[in-house]
Amino acid sequence: MSYWTYLEIDTGGPEETWPDVVEIGNYTSNVAGMWIKALNGTGLYEFHHAPCTEAAGPLAEAVKRMEADPDAYRAMNPPNGWGNYEGALDYLRRLAEACASHPKCRIRISC
Repeated sequence: MSYWTYLEIDTGGPEETWPDVVEIGNYTSNVAGMWIKALNGTGLYEFHHAPCTEAAGPLAEAVKRMEADPDAYRAMNPPNGWGNYEGALDYLRRLAEACASHPKCRIRISC
């Protein structure tokens, strides 16, 4: 299983017609524990439908936490080799930066 993450913008029409503004891409859910640790107990999926104005700060703080203690997060690398600290950090960083750059969007995460 993996997370597919996009930023979308509310056009006022039906939700399924809202355009994607930024595609973050997908990454394996095998690193979900890293994100939960970095987000102080909050799972990444809990940001589904979050406005970027609200999510940008917590996501940026989570990036800082992961950068500050790489050994703790590398110790959480999945034993099956699907995902790793570097990939999890890059994915989270791209999401945080995209939210900061597109504050009028909201996050859409599909699993």
